[in-house]
Amino acid sequence: MPPGSVLARRLALFGALAAASACGKSPEARAREAATTLRSWEATVRLAEEERARGAVPTGFAGQVGRAAEQGRRKAEQQLRKAAPR
Repeated sequence: MPPGSVLARRLALFGALAAASACGKSPEARAREAATTLRSWEATVRLAEEERARGAVPTGFAGQVGRAAEQGRRKAEQQLRKAAPR
């Protein structure tokens, strides 16, 4: 299995699940999911950086993970703002 392929599959699966799970939920449930998403991205970036540091994944891949994480974080933060009581 090529380096990083497991992490890449996990990222793709995570994105698909996050998008599908947001439909039809209460604002509170969406806020909880957004908070979970933020924590998950933090863990993903940490894992990618650890794997890059030990040479298990290329630097470019770790950078891609970082960019994907930034996009995921922005979306999750938007969900949190939308779910906030007005």
